[in-house]
Amino acid sequence: MESVTRDEARVPYPRRIFCNRNLRMDRIRFVGFDMDYTLAIYEEAMEHLQSEMVLERLSQQHGYDERVLQAKYEPGFAIRGLAVDKAHGNVFKMDSHRFVGRVWHGGGPLDKELRRTTYTNRMLSPADPSIVMVDTLFSLPEISLYSQLIAFYDGLPEGEPRPTPERLWGDLRDSMDMLHRDGTLKARILADVPRYIRKDPDLAETLHRFRSANKKLFIVTNSEPNYTEAVMSYLLDGEHPAYPRWRDYFELIVTSARKPLFFSSEEPMREVDADWNVVDAPIAQHRKGAIYVGGNAAELSRLGGFQGDDVLYVGDHIYGDILRSKRTMPWRTAMVVPEMERELELVEQHTGELEELAELEEARFQLELDRAAAQRNGARGQELKELLRGLNQQISDLEAHIANDFNPYWGPLFRDRAELSAFGAQVEDYACVYTSRVSNFRQYSPFWYFRSPRDRMAHELRR
Repeated sequence: MESVTRDEARVPYPRRIFCNRNLRMDRIRFVGFDMDYTLAIYEEAMEHLQSEMVLERLSQQHGYDERVLQAKYEPGFAIRGLAVDKAHGNVFKMDSHRFVGRVWHGGGPLDKELRRTTYTNRMLSPADPSIVMVDTLFSLPEISLYSQLIAFYDGLPEGEPRPTPERLWGDLRDSMDMLHRDGTLKARILADVPRYIRKDPDLAETLHRFRSANKKLFIVTNSEPNYTEAVMSYLLDGEHPAYPRWRDYFELIVTSARKPLFFSSEEPMREVDADWNVVDAPIAQHRKGAIYVGGNAAELSRLGGFQGDDVLYVGDHIYGDILRSKRTMPWRTAMVVPEMERELELVEQHTGELEELAELEEARFQLELDRAAAQRNGARGQELKELLRGLNQQISDLEAHIANDFNPYWGPLFRDRAELSAFGAQVEDYACVYTSRVSNFRQYSPFWYFRSPRDRMAHELRR
């Protein structure tokens, strides 16, 4: 029998579940799931499809110049957690303190002097009506197209008509919303589901392991009943011998939920019949295998028998799934961040450089202490000052090199230089645990005790 090393036996780093707040799975009796980008992960082809259809709508329905159809979606450009400044036509990344880091305008970084005058010493609020936070994967194509179209209109000769940056964003947003609302995008997806949706071979077994541990499963998705049926059938029908149909995994299936309103509204839940018609009758008791529409979290809890903190809800949207379920209901939360799998692979590739960066930062800290001591004793510490200048340059160069490999436009998803990014801070604040895909739960016992790292203040980290 071959021996297995400790490292080989561990859960691979990109497939781990990371814990912000202790979570005892033995106390979880119900596990709920969002569908889009949670159970169903979309391929890059879907982002290209969104982009093509949005550009067509800009031209045909909003009257934009047909030259906008030449814009091409750049899948490597946008990341979650960016913000759009509609007043100036800029896209930028903020840190956890809401200070602006990198800024992009049109085809390149914003001029340094413009960036300084526009954003230096300015802490932005999400409540600012001119700022739009991008916190869903469905919105990434809009960011890419917005920057390209800003560049296109900036390059037109003086006097040619052009939309304001605010109108351009509004028309892009309206076009994307309509694609989702009127069913045209979903019709294209359903015509070729394998092209647009990735099948996870471990998903069925993951759900089975939850059920084998006597946990009841449910779905709450904003997608419509027929779309949910088609996507979930593709993902789960016939994937496990104990569950012939995908509905057999779940106790409750709620579609057209209108999250985040689902967590605060009083809209009644209604059942859908075999022809996808809504049955207008109150629901006294839920029926396993049925599909419901609408409703609200309080009614769901009553029908399912939820107590509150015995529920773990798994979703991908920081506001619609994680923040609202945590603030409105005492549910525990797990956030799926599909893009972090590549991020963690890059962390592994850059382990040596990241360790070197940490050593350089520690050396700088100690030199700063030495310089403070020298100044206290009346010395100018010029030599130490020169050493610090050199260290700062080394740190800056190495930091830029690492960040460029993660994303040449924005750097790592969860960080903005020495600080957490705004997105990273949201994940830390609102998700009890986070991971790259639902099936990563298969790597752990369904009774696992996820323990968060010990919180430490700055004075505990360095002496």
